[in-house]
Amino acid sequence: MAFGFGVGDIITLTKIIVTTVRDIYEAPKELQALADQAELVETTLESVGEIPPSEAAGNMRNFIRRKDRVLSVLKKMRDIVIKYRDNEGGVNPFNKILYGVWEKRGVSELIVELKERTDDLTTFLIMQTWALTKEIRPLIDQILTNTRREQEDTKVPSPSENTNAIGHRGSHDATNTQTTVSKQIDKVQAVLDHVLETDGPSDPVLLPDREDVSLEREIEIKLGQEGIGSAFTEALIEVIDRKRKQLAHPEDIDPISYTGGKNLLSVPKGWIMVVDSYNEVRSIIAQTYLEFVRVWTVNNSGEWLFNRVESAGVQIETKFSRRSLKTQSKSLVKGGNAPESAALRAISGKESYFRSEEKNDILARIAEHGSRGIDNWHFRKYEYMLCFDQSVYKTLTTLAKCCKKKYGDMPSYANLSKIILLKDIRLKAAAADLSADETSRLVDSIKDGIKEFLDKEYHWKTPPLSITDGPLRTKQIVLRRLNMKLSPAEKEITLNDIAARTDCRIRVTDEKFDSQLISITGRKEALAYASLLIKEALH
Repeated sequence: MAFGFGVGDIITLTKIIVTTVRDIYEAPKELQALADQAELVETTLESVGEIPPSEAAGNMRNFIRRKDRVLSVLKKMRDIVIKYRDNEGGVNPFNKILYGVWEKRGVSELIVELKERTDDLTTFLIMQTWALTKEIRPLIDQILTNTRREQEDTKVPSPSENTNAIGHRGSHDATNTQTTVSKQIDKVQAVLDHVLETDGPSDPVLLPDREDVSLEREIEIKLGQEGIGSAFTEALIEVIDRKRKQLAHPEDIDPISYTGGKNLLSVPKGWIMVVDSYNEVRSIIAQTYLEFVRVWTVNNSGEWLFNRVESAGVQIETKFSRRSLKTQSKSLVKGGNAPESAALRAISGKESYFRSEEKNDILARIAEHGSRGIDNWHFRKYEYMLCFDQSVYKTLTTLAKCCKKKYGDMPSYANLSKIILLKDIRLKAAAADLSADETSRLVDSIKDGIKEFLDKEYHWKTPPLSITDGPLRTKQIVLRRLNMKLSPAEKEITLNDIAARTDCRIRVTDEKFDSQLISITGRKEALAYASLLIKEALH
């Protein structure tokens, strides 16, 4: 994502937060809530990304003002930690008692203040992203359309309004409606641009609380002054709030299953991550094969074997690996690289090897995968981490120990991933340089290791029929931009209705912040219709 300010500002802010978090984690146990909130600030800001310096916009002062308001709260946190340390940097029992007597209320107030200021900064970042990526105008149009429809659904038409039904005014009214909507979009966009570019609120209504007024409050007042209804403002703020929560808690994006029809899918077990060094060959082959196995199994039995499968590399840089692997940090590389084409060809096999739409869907999706590293939250979210050589196994074990040491007191980190060395499978050369026999042996070794793992952990056996000969078939589609107006409950009702109408089973997996994988399982002739209904309802 991109925001319109310098990369250096994000780096500076992140460094200060990292230092603050480290200090707070060494503080009295009662300060754990403060540490958690500071960690959330860091996760949020590092989730939203940066912009190339050449694209810097003119609202730098607005960003700096909000950044400094967050930093001022973090400084207060640091001051509390330092106050209750002894001369050697530790915290003695007497200081803990003093903390309990004098500071608990102040800490609670700081947590609330930090959340408010972090939310405000993140709201600014989100809206700046939408503005720079040209998403803001379509978003305004969508919200205006949805709110207008809701108002029309609840409005009782007068006799004069029914003239459209007999064709007297239809064309003229349609033209007027388009003109009115276009003017409303222009008006809303002008307000949002003004708020983003203005160095602090200047409206008398917002004073004297100039520094503490939130961006949301400023937008609410400005839109009201321009005659934009509260329904639009509430819908816009709801969209921003959902985006904030996604950015702050990437680990909370869980797959959700919507099912309908006569037979329901069984509840899948766990998340699986396959890991190698650079997330380009072995982990890609393993991830693709696990995806094949999952669809193969559901086509034969209706059982969705596991929730989600992902891949990563221990040599891909993340903030967590950079801190935890200090002696190896110089060897870490940037992520985002596409999978080795040789790896995809290897797992795909010869052209005659089990042709199916399922295979094509999976290979197309894996081909868009960008190499990624290991983050701390992976250890608490993925039930299994599978690897292929002793070196990667040792690195994963080191990262898990760092994770346990730093986050061990947090309840969500009580149970970390089970790290499993499938087989000691090392690449002797780049995938593109392997002979046909070497490539075949590599794929067979990875498959054998995965089959042993699935047999032991999932009691999985090879299905009796091929992926295309089972009683069911599966269609997978990725929707990049979902209908933001639908609440989770409304989305569930919609998909359950589609599932019941087509007698299909539907599973929704959140792939990223802005896309979802829809897996539809049912009779082959029903899949295309179900896919069309889903795209019309959600896209």
